[in-house]
Parts: sequence; structure tokens; C-alpha cells
Amino acid sequence: MADNLVMEEREEFMVSPTGSRPFLRSAHFLRPSVTSTAGPVAAPSLESPTPSAAKHKELSFQVNFLGWRIPQEKWKTWVDQMHSSHHSTWRKAGIYDAVVSSKCCIHRHRDLIFNLVDKWCLSTNTMVFPWGEATLTLEDAAVLGGFSVLGHSVFAPSPEDGNSQEVMQELLDARSAICKTNARNAGQYMWITEFMGSGSEIEHEAFLAYWLSRFVFPFSGKSIIRRVFPISVRLARGTKIALAPAVLAGIYKSLTLLKVAVAAARMASAQSQDGDFEILASAPLALVQVWAWERFPSLRPRKPVCVGQDEPRLARWSNSKKSKIEDILVKIDSAGEEFQWRPYTTTAGNAVLKMNYYKDREYWAVVGSDMDEDLEGMVRFLRASELVGLEEDCIEQYLPHRVAMQFGMDQDLPGHVPRVNVNADVAWGDYIRPIGDAKIYVPPRLFEADVTTRYFKWWRKMNLGQRKKNTWDGSVEEATKDEFVPPPRVQSTSSSSNEKGSCNK
Repeated sequence: MADNLVMEEREEFMVSPTGSRPFLRSAHFLRPSVTSTAGPVAAPSLESPTPSAAKHKELSFQVNFLGWRIPQEKWKTWVDQMHSSHHSTWRKAGIYDAVVSSKCCIHRHRDLIFNLVDKWCLSTNTMVFPWGEATLTLEDAAVLGGFSVLGHSVFAPSPEDGNSQEVMQELLDARSAICKTNARNAGQYMWITEFMGSGSEIEHEAFLAYWLSRFVFPFSGKSIIRRVFPISVRLARGTKIALAPAVLAGIYKSLTLLKVAVAAARMASAQSQDGDFEILASAPLALVQVWAWERFPSLRPRKPVCVGQDEPRLARWSNSKKSKIEDILVKIDSAGEEFQWRPYTTTAGNAVLKMNYYKDREYWAVVGSDMDEDLEGMVRFLRASELVGLEEDCIEQYLPHRVAMQFGMDQDLPGHVPRVNVNADVAWGDYIRPIGDAKIYVPPRLFEADVTTRYFKWWRKMNLGQRKKNTWDGSVEEATKDEFVPPPRVQSTSSSSNEKGSCNK
């Protein structure tokens, strides 16, 4: 388990991520960090496909993107109808942007997704680029997805009051009735037909159950998931549920599954074997694509639309057509200078207005039981923890200290964080553990972080097979194999059923 402290401040010699002359200043780091390469530095996997490796289009496997949902007109109409009566409840429950975002249409760019999958590291849940590590974080899940990082666990039972229990039973009865029809399963089409505009006393809960099953936890295909009913009952009463960690855990799982599948398909191709199989990617991977558009300007389909204060961030990319890019991998590998480490703190869109803990100047925020939810949410962004997904056996490690520059924090050698994944309850307890810091440093919203000189040298030495690198002072350094601890090998298997997860790590 990571300790309860989130960050530390110390004087260090710093350089820019792409190299500059070292300068001494007071820097701020996310824990745990290591101050010497002689320590237990947690290195990412350097495995990467060779230039001669088969391209994704040449591989014999099919991917069913279960979680990539295009909104139907009927659903958009239902959202508009429910908005007039329940928008204030959605805001109270912290799902307003997430619900409204489900009306956005994100066209899939398969080549972009698979080039990012090639960069995915199974042992760190990060993408490893020649110029550094980056990943989807809880901040991305909150800003792009509109999901709350605070609230009850997704496994919390429905409230025990009589009315809530009656609603739960009515939802279960409705699902059972649909299952008894010729369809023999609780299909989403029959569900929306049954409840949309019905005026039923449980229409709002049924609406939320549909939204959760189709757009948030879509691992059951086209069925209404029974285990989302307690969540929908709580949300309908304005109670916050921590959907962000659960959604992010599912995204990490699906990226791992795709990584393993691509590797298996490449191996089969190299050995001239039959690698024809189907993979179920059950997480909302549209967020991965939009994450890339937000951070890689050269990969964007067009200039994003400026959205209003009440519109979700995802609306900037709705109906964007994929651009024709000759070599996505080259652009990704050479994006060190253009990569947007902190896209949500700029004046684009409405993110600055909603992330009001970022100011024009730095400050120290007092941490305590009376701190506001915005600050508490930011601390969750910054702290290593375990993420518990709704799928069976879905527990993923969250390591923001590896990508500190995405939060405006300086980067030092990342320390090792032991797993706390005995079961979902233990992992959830790790996620909500007390905060040990008395105060938290909040960088200026436009601040661009740096890396320590030792991190700069370490990264250059182990960087994707480039064994020699020029340093900022013009010298050349030779890489050695004993300066970092290689990650453990990770095996992955897959399974699927109506209400089971699509992969286990």
C-alpha cells in the first residue's frame, strides 16, 4: 500500500522534459519518488513492436468494441425529456456532464487506438513514449467523462429505506418480465421501449439503469445489467457514486486485453499460424481516443468546437471525422515538444471554470475534514491507489506519480507501489484511505513542470532501445542494464458472459 502522504517538496537540479541546462529550484513531487538510481526505481516495460512487425490491419483477429456506443436518436430524445425534470439531481449526484455526454457521437479511429495500444505497459498502466510516460488518469475520467471521483463504491447496496427497496424490486421485476419474453434477455431496446415516456414512478431510475448499462459499464453487450440497479437508485436520489475509478479500471483492463491480443496475433502471424479470434473490449474506449486528441495536436481531426459553460468537455469532439494521417506512430514518437501535459487548464472550452482549484498563481491548500469537494477530488487525482471496477475481478493499480507532469507537478524517478488487491473491499479501502498531508501544493494553472536531472539521464538511458543519447551538456552517455528494475511479466486471460468482465490480468 502507498503511504498516506501525497507529495513532497525539495530543492533539485531540474531540466525540461526535452532537455535544457540544469537549474536549481524548489520542486514538488508526487510520492513515492526515488532520489537515486541505486534505489528501487520502478521502470516501465520497454517492449515495443519492431519496425518489421505486422501492422494491425494485417493481423487476423476481430475486435468487438462493446463499450463504443453511438447514441441513438431515441436515446437523445429521452435525455432531453429527463433533463427538464432531473438536471438538478444529476448535478447533485455529480453525473450531469456524464449523462449529457452520452449524446455525443465520437467516431472511432481504429489506427489511432491500436498505435496507442502498442505503447501500453501492462505493469504500470501507462503509455511509454520515447519522450516520457503518460496515461489516462482520474482527472481525465472526471473532465472528459464527467464522472465523479468521490462518493460511495459502485458495489454499495441500495439505500435501506422502504421506498428505495420498493424501487429496487420494481426494477428487478421489470427486468425479469422482459427476460421471459421471446428475447430471453433484458435487452436495452425493450427496456427503453418499456420506460421511455411511460410516466412510470421509476422512469428516472430505469433511465439511469439504461445509461449505466449502455454507456458507463457496457460489458454485458446489449442487456440491462442487474448490478447497476443499486447505483441507479442512489443516483436518482442525488447521492454521489465514485464512477470515475470504476470506469478507469475498466479502461485499463480493456487496453491490457488489446495489448495481449495484438501480441498474440503478431506471434501467430510470425509463425504462420491461424490467429483468427474475437476480442471483446468492454470499456468506453472513446475516452482514450479523445484523450489523445486533447493532448496530441497533430492527431486531431480538426480544430475542436468551443463549448459553453453548461456543455460537457466531450462535446468539443462530437461528430469529428478522423483525419488522414500517413504515419500515426511517427507523429506519436516525435510529439515530445507538442504534447499537451495539461490541456484542461487552458482557456479552451469550459474546463477552467469547472476546475476552480487551479489558480493563476501557486498556493498551498489546507487539507482536512472540512476541505471542499473540489480539493478532495484533486487529491484523489494525485495519489497512488487501487481502482475497483464493476466487472468481476476488476482491480487495477493507479500510479499518477509516474505521470506527475500531467498535474503540473515535477517528475522524479518513480518509486514502487505494492499492490493492495486482495479483494474489492480491501482495494476500495485503499482508494478512500485518509490523507496524510497537512497541506497540498497547487501549481499555477499554466505552469509547465520539469524533470530532475537524474530522471532525464535515467529515461534517456533506457529509452526504447536508443542506447546512446546526447545530454544537455553535449556529452554522450552509454546506457547500462543495471540502472532500473524491470517490471514483472504479466499474463492475461480472457472470458466473457452476460455479466462478467472481459479480461483478467
